[in-house]
Amino acid sequence: MMRIFLVNIIAALLLFSASFARAEKKPPMNAFAALTRAGPNFDFISKVPKNKAVIPTADKLYKNDVVYYIPNAAAVVENDGDEFELKYKISVGKVGKPLKIAADDTFKGKLPNKHLIITLPITLSYMFEDSDEYGNYEFLLEIQNLKTGERAEARTPITLAKWVRPEPIKDEKELNAAILKYNLSFDPNIAYSIFTSPHMSFSDNKGNFAYAVYGFLKTAFTRNKFLLAELEKEFPNASQNQRKNTIQLFEILGEGYKLKGLNKSEQDLRDSMKKVVSSIPKTDSIPNSGATLDILWGEFFGSGEFAPIEKIISCAIDNSANCVKFSELACAGKSANTEMNNMETLLGATAMSACWSLIANYNKNDLAKKYITWHLGKLPKDRLESFNAAVNATNKYLSNNKSKRSNGRQGKEK
Repeated sequence: MMRIFLVNIIAALLLFSASFARAEKKPPMNAFAALTRAGPNFDFISKVPKNKAVIPTADKLYKNDVVYYIPNAAAVVENDGDEFELKYKISVGKVGKPLKIAADDTFKGKLPNKHLIITLPITLSYMFEDSDEYGNYEFLLEIQNLKTGERAEARTPITLAKWVRPEPIKDEKELNAAILKYNLSFDPNIAYSIFTSPHMSFSDNKGNFAYAVYGFLKTAFTRNKFLLAELEKEFPNASQNQRKNTIQLFEILGEGYKLKGLNKSEQDLRDSMKKVVSSIPKTDSIPNSGATLDILWGEFFGSGEFAPIEKIISCAIDNSANCVKFSELACAGKSANTEMNNMETLLGATAMSACWSLIANYNKNDLAKKYITWHLGKLPKDRLESFNAAVNATNKYLSNNKSKRSNGRQGKEK
């Protein structure tokens, strides 16, 4: 049967600017809701610049696929600073059949600005189980304004569909673009198409472990565990490359025991992955290596959460002085080892990598751009100055290297 969870009780008003026109007289109260796979912390609403929140909605689900229901109300009060009291009820069920109440409560508060939208202090996590019937379902949000007597409701449709295997992404450039844009939709079809691509690999073109791929796939498939059952079904007849990737992914997620019929080389791969997983850097603190930065970017593209971006920016700030010194020495044609110890050199280079990655991804991913802009706007003056110093040093270093390469090519041509 369909499963519903209360997963996030918001302690305070989560508010963002409404799009309805500013009028002298209050317009009728409005109720609306969204279903999204982008959860459960909703950074994409609360940690972006004003009026920049975009909710990636979902209108189709698969069995054991999870989405989050976000209920809202607008035009609730007459004046800035007015108190409000809303009684709300959320029901859900199959279209044409009686709906079941999932939540029923009252919410009180005060709005500093009458034009703000209120996100109700409840979020439902919603998942269809194997026993549910395919077809059309709906959420019904009913709100009664106990201060004004107004009522409003919103119906949000959702379809339970059969899983149909999507085509793998066959073009390598398209594969990279799909990863970069995955957190703008969180479509499990895209995650599956990425994983089954013939170009997908946990190794880079030099044979090194691809930490960014690890971070992305671990995060994306942790959030879409129903896809693991599909990969397990395909495993016996999958291509050699997909079998290899599946073994590695399942071992990363602690599900390796589920795969049967491994040959000797595949058993060796599984055993070697256990060692790899145990040695992978942690991402619960400020990164101090390029590998950790790569994992954080992978986690960001897989989750759409703000935390990886915050840690990468902190890496640049906390190691700004080493970054500046590293750049100055390099641009002067000196080795960093002449005036910096090994740790200072490592942290300076890591901070430079952090800056470069932020610059590179700023215009490649809209959510990254919003998070970076919002966070820099909140930084204290001294930390912002440290960040800018690291970015300027990075740009100077990159420009100097580009100039050297250009001069080298001209010299060869002569």
